Amino acid sequence: MADPAVVSRKLSQIEQYYGELKAKQQLSKEEFLDDITERRAIERMFQNAIQACIDLATHIATAAFEYEGEASREAVEVLGEHKVLSDTTVSKLTDAVGFRNILAHQYGDVSPEKVYEYLQHELAIYEDVSREIAEWFRQQEL
Repeated sequence: MADPAVVSRKLSQIEQYYGELKAKQQLSKEEFLDDITERRAIERMFQNAIQACIDLATHIATAAFEYEGEASREAVEVLGEHKVLSDTTVSKLTDAVGFRNILAHQYGDVSPEKVYEYLQHELAIYEDVSREIAEWFRQQEL
């Protein structure tokens, strides 16, 4: 069984990072591109948000479904196989994991335009992950 304290803490982190990113959507593309400090802060917010999703997926996959692997995408896919996450959410979250890998490992090669596009159009994944996992977890407690 997934640890309620871990699930709660990770859901709170996801919601916090989502809120921080949502607040940054007000930046115009020009403001975003012209302010390297703002860009770096937003990139870090994305890394943190996606990592919290990965950590939560891994915890649930391991604790509830005996997942023994270490790959982030596989843990997310386990949650899809067990209907914790919808197919759409699994697809979007695995894409986000790839985005996090680019941010974390190819730091100098990150396209600011791509980061801005993610900021403007890809934040719903955090709401979806939080909602679907919270719903699944509530059902486990019944």
